[in-house]
Amino acid sequence: MEQAEESSANYKNRFKKIIAKPRYIFIFATVVILLMFLLLRGANTDQLVTYQRVMMDTAIELRFETVAGTKGDQIADKVYSEIGRLEKLFSRSLPDSDVSRLNAQAGLNPVSVNPDVLFVAEQAVYYGEISGGAFDPTIAPLIDLWGFLGQEYRLPEKEEIKEVISLVDYRMLIVDSERNELYLPDQSMALELGGIAKGYIVDRALAILKEAGIKTAFVNAGGDIGLIGSRPDGTPWRIGVRHPRDQNKVIAVLQSKDGAVVTSGDYERSFEADGESYHHILDPKSGMPAALLASVTIVAETAIAADALSTTVFVLGPDEGLALIERLPGVEGVLITPDLEIIISSGLFDLIELDP
Repeated sequence: MEQAEESSANYKNRFKKIIAKPRYIFIFATVVILLMFLLLRGANTDQLVTYQRVMMDTAIELRFETVAGTKGDQIADKVYSEIGRLEKLFSRSLPDSDVSRLNAQAGLNPVSVNPDVLFVAEQAVYYGEISGGAFDPTIAPLIDLWGFLGQEYRLPEKEEIKEVISLVDYRMLIVDSERNELYLPDQSMALELGGIAKGYIVDRALAILKEAGIKTAFVNAGGDIGLIGSRPDGTPWRIGVRHPRDQNKVIAVLQSKDGAVVTSGDYERSFEADGESYHHILDPKSGMPAALLASVTIVAETAIAADALSTTVFVLGPDEGLALIERLPGVEGVLITPDLEIIISSGLFDLIELDP
């Protein structure tokens, strides 16, 4: 009888040990699942990545927020590849570009161009129309006369300028949208899309980032800035406006979400001759550097608009330039005169900080 009771007790102990093992397994499995959850959550944390390459003779910076572990490098490579493709279409410095081929056939034949080039040419003509010619994509002969393309600067004679001005007229550029063709009717004419193409390229970079699912991004192509969303912490991007007479100082800070911010200034490409300073933003009507403003910063929904308008407003001057800005929906601006007077469009009053 005692033996039977002992056997029964041993059986119960063994049974307790058997049912205890699943309890430990359950606790262990729970810990493993919890650790995996924490690791996966950490792996899915958004991170801000930064890339920079020199293209189009300037530094192209990309900053975008992506999920850690995703292929940010591949996204950046795709953006830079698109920038390289577009540069080969628009650059007048490359003999095989669409723009160079068009200029070589000026006065001879229409030239079939890539749809990107056709679109930008159409936009350039549009900004020529709304500005009364202050923006002119056929300004290339004037730019070359002053030596700004190859940075072999020279001060032209008045008679030279007068002769070349006759070749500058955006209305003479023939755009055939059905055939994807452009034509310049005079052999001495030439197309220059440098005042608008970089903005378009920034827009294409933003489009690729959006296609990749990027919700927060900052693209800076030598001062042409494109934005997606806000900063990673949810606050607006803070864009500094350079002091036109002190390259180490910011004269204002803009708050912006989405869209684009582009600045044109008389300090970007300039030279001195006979004690005077001459910059590259030329007035198509006078053939001389525009002199009524020192810098113009445009905030717009697209970089192509901001790029074209920063040049346009610079040429128009403070009065006509501000009037144009106020007429255009979704466009704002900061105009700085040579005397450092700061003129702000109505929509920026609450979004700008002066002398930060």
